Amino acid sequence: MAGYPRKLLSLELALKTVIRELRDEGIKSATSKSESHFRKCSDEQDKDHNIHHMDSVRLDLECRRRKLGNPMLEAHEALLEAEDLKLGKFDSTSNTLIDISAKIGRLMEATKTAISKDSESGTKFSKNEKDKISIAIDEVEKKILTLKKIVDSN
Repeated sequence: MAGYPRKLLSLELALKTVIRELRDEGIKSATSKSESHFRKCSDEQDKDHNIHHMDSVRLDLECRRRKLGNPMLEAHEALLEAEDLKLGKFDSTSNTLIDISAKIGRLMEATKTAISKDSESGTKFSKNEKDKISIAIDEVEKKILTLKKIVDSN
């Protein structure tokens, strides 16, 4: 993958993950476009190549089919949540708790899949599995931070 930097909360970083997971054949079957096209879209510096919304949806559907989650949707959600925090808008406490539960569910699923005998590296964690678990942990931590901000603001 090219060495240009990507923001942690970005569609470009999510797209990089999708490219790594689906590879060219998965991308082509989902969108009829090449991996090369989406590599260009994942470069924040390349203003001429942006991902189309329906391609983003199709890639997430293919990821779901392969039980890889919804990386593009999760990136959209994270970007919106970050903007809400900047504007001082917070979800209700109960919605935040529900979101925390959902994110913990994703963490549990990623970990359960990784420790399965049928996983990439058997009962040991592969680099890819560690990355997925790390991302899931980060999502839980972000929602806990949101809850802390809600509690502090009341």
